[in-house]
Amino acid sequence: MLSTQKRQPAETPERVLILCDFDGTVSTKDTVGRLVGEHITSPEWRFHVKRYYREEIGSKGVYEAVAPHMRMTRENLEDFVRQHAALDTGFPNFLEWAHGRGIHVKIVSDGFDATILTLFRHHGIQGLDIFANNLILGQDGRVEIHSEYSNPECGKCGTCKLNILKRFRANYDKIILIGDGESDRHVAAGADMVLALHELFVYCAANGIPAVRTQGFAEVPRLLARSIEAVTFDMDGTLVDSLESIADAFNHMFAELRYPPMSLEEVVRHTSISLKDFVHNFLKPDEAEIGIKIFRDYYRTVFRQRTKMMPGALETLAALNGTIIQGVVTNKRGEYARQLAEHFGFADRMARIIGAEDGFKAKPAPDMFEEFMRSTGAGVENMIYVGDSPIDIQAARNAGLDAFAIVGPIFSSEELALHGPRRVLNDIRELPAALDPIL
Repeated sequence: MLSTQKRQPAETPERVLILCDFDGTVSTKDTVGRLVGEHITSPEWRFHVKRYYREEIGSKGVYEAVAPHMRMTRENLEDFVRQHAALDTGFPNFLEWAHGRGIHVKIVSDGFDATILTLFRHHGIQGLDIFANNLILGQDGRVEIHSEYSNPECGKCGTCKLNILKRFRANYDKIILIGDGESDRHVAAGADMVLALHELFVYCAANGIPAVRTQGFAEVPRLLARSIEAVTFDMDGTLVDSLESIADAFNHMFAELRYPPMSLEEVVRHTSISLKDFVHNFLKPDEAEIGIKIFRDYYRTVFRQRTKMMPGALETLAALNGTIIQGVVTNKRGEYARQLAEHFGFADRMARIIGAEDGFKAKPAPDMFEEFMRSTGAGVENMIYVGDSPIDIQAARNAGLDAFAIVGPIFSSEELALHGPRRVLNDIRELPAALDPIL
């Protein structure tokens, strides 16, 4: 283990370790490929990179193959780091926050220790344990790369982050990973929580790994320690299953106006928008108003009987009752949303139920959220929106809120993750635990 300085932070009741990736995470720029490419003496290195992408060898194999063809001096490295590495501006404050709470931070990287140490020295950062490939610069400019932390049973990655996590597992109550890339995938499932940037968040969502999306270290302390005080829910597809009744009503409207029918999935992928927007998208302009009337006249006769609660929704609302402000913000007509809440017995748990035609612009506009916060006193920092579709994620973003996306029958976890919610949950019953502070 490479340590730039020994330090002994005070222990807290909960022993916490945060493992931080470097390239693309602590450094906002990925330095590895460029460092090799700019200091190589033979085009042969591209062959080994292609072997890596074909998964014939791992990063350790690439490093072993290219090191003999690299030439780099200490001065070259200094210049390279100044030009091509960039410390996340929130990282120093994050370190101070962690140190003040007795949280241990270690760097785990499949890149090079020399790059990390040089960037840290430029910014006055000391005292972090660093697990990375050892880049040795000879006096004649020759380069050696040693992978002390590879897994001999696998031998693919130069630094096996999962082995490092396992090494410290018995010493900590909770281990958190902050990372962004492919080398972090192998360790993500072993962490108690992942704070994920970029592609790692999508990977975690697609593979059912608990993860919080982050954009950088400036927001990490808040994401780890904040308490959620208010939750607003989407209605259709999140709390209630009214998809068949909605699709039936739309197809009744289409039939009356002599349009071809839509499949259930086609209808569902558009029902997050308001009824008026839906009608204007699919009907001729002079038929929009009559289409709305046909839909409503039919829907009001079937929506109670043909709507049911989503699995786990009532259980989740009950678990949150009395501990958190709850409400509904939906593009379903407010009148229908309130009637369904009464019908299923959760209206009295809601501080507000705001829907279409309650005097506010429909999602993805932020107006309904702003009214909810105004009337309940909920703050944007400690309130989230829970929905099941990309428009819910966009609406929350427009209102300055975090979205928690619930996977349903239409939108997959990966598809939802690509739209950038704060979290993706596979089941609404995961929500109560997901609202607790991570630390």
